[in-house]
Amino acid sequence: MIEYRLATNNDNQQLVELTAASGMIGEISLRIDRKPDFFSLLKMRGQTKVFVALEGDTIIGFLCVSLQQVYVGEQIFPLHYVGDFKVAESFRNKGIGLQLCNELANYVVPTGADLAFLNVSKGNNKPFSFFKNRPGIPDFENIGIFKIHQFVGKKGKPLHPQYTIELSPISDEVIEFFDAHYCKYELGSVITKEKLEGTDIFAIRNKNKIIAAVCLIDTMHVKQNVVTRLSWKMKLLITVMNAISQVTGISKMPVLNEPVRMIYIKYLAVNNRDEQIVKLMINHVRNIVYERSYIFASIGLHEKDPYNKCFSGLLKVTFNSVGMLLSIKDNKTLIGKVKKGIPFQDYSLV
Repeated sequence: MIEYRLATNNDNQQLVELTAASGMIGEISLRIDRKPDFFSLLKMRGQTKVFVALEGDTIIGFLCVSLQQVYVGEQIFPLHYVGDFKVAESFRNKGIGLQLCNELANYVVPTGADLAFLNVSKGNNKPFSFFKNRPGIPDFENIGIFKIHQFVGKKGKPLHPQYTIELSPISDEVIEFFDAHYCKYELGSVITKEKLEGTDIFAIRNKNKIIAAVCLIDTMHVKQNVVTRLSWKMKLLITVMNAISQVTGISKMPVLNEPVRMIYIKYLAVNNRDEQIVKLMINHVRNIVYERSYIFASIGLHEKDPYNKCFSGLLKVTFNSVGMLLSIKDNKTLIGKVKKGIPFQDYSLV
């Protein structure tokens, strides 16, 4: 008999193992590890509940939901982020995923919650089936494609005749600068000191005022992307790129069965989205990637985000994912505002 309950810290090892048991298939196939503590990333997302399915003492499935604060129409709303949906392969197609969703709904709906968000790889439609046609709850709506750009590290610091990029401490000025930028996004992060702790912030000032800033975070201590398979085309490409990496001054590419060393661009804010300054900031980040022996710097942006147009000519790999949003209270006005605007998602927490 399958039983369902909330996870505890004692479940950590089983959750880590089940997470690693499945991965994403593609030109580059990945396995996501959450060593050594499955719950560490969840704490970064926000207040989280983990629902588990068990056969005896063995966890065979789980689903997480995290409470976050986001902007919609420049007003703050609570959002439930749904993620880490896993069912052991031998137990799939037995209604376990559906019941995990029922457990989630039984927890979330009575709290009076409204907005819920989930994110899936483009082309992976399986998760949607679990959230469709639920009595009294509207279906999730597609809010568009998020592009996950992974910039390759580059030797040499970029120079600019007018601007200098400097490491900046966390300050009220920095918090206010980022928050003024992200409040304009739909589902944009409400920036707090806590969200910036453990990050590196670099800023450009003009007349003693911040005009551009980028926030970087290394999450390898809480999650690791491990390459498990490469297509023959990708193997050939990586072999060539690694052979010429020293000559071209770029980072070495990932190898099989090892974590991909990566930092995330958690936040990027540039006044007027000035393309020249955006490229200057990204190239500065690429140099940090190279100097610190990372491979990529990753940022996720909605397809409508104007920053995407600033990245032409920069060496990168891009993946696509789909954002899905639900208003439990069927607030079409709220959903409409998100669809009309430019949605945001912090991919350092995915």
